[in-house]
Amino acid sequence: MPPKLILAAIAGLLLTTQVSAQSAVTPQKLNAILCETDDQAMAFAATMANGKTEPIAINLVNKAAGAEVCGRYIGYAVVEIEKTKNRNGGLFMLAGLRFVEDGRLGWTANWVAPFDGTGLARKT
Repeated sequence: MPPKLILAAIAGLLLTTQVSAQSAVTPQKLNAILCETDDQAMAFAATMANGKTEPIAINLVNKAAGAEVCGRYIGYAVVEIEKTKNRNGGLFMLAGLRFVEDGRLGWTANWVAPFDGTGLARKT
């Protein structure tokens, strides 16, 4: 068998395995506050971490954006992006969720801790 044909066969098997692994992700039932951008999600999480209730935090982020950018989502979504980000001295865990119904991307964030150089410290 020629070497190019062997390499093509191996590449085909590897690609099939990757496609199968990607399509194995099943949408999860979700009941969460989601925002249109990661920055809005971080602003919401920071407001919640400062002791505000969900409705107040949603209103504050929506007023700052001048539009309805954060709200409750109930439905099915797939986690497409996960990352950690430092914003204004706070460390956040972010997730970008792809809606099954219309394919839009929504963001959720969790405030982890204040971030100061190489050290992390939780406010008390």
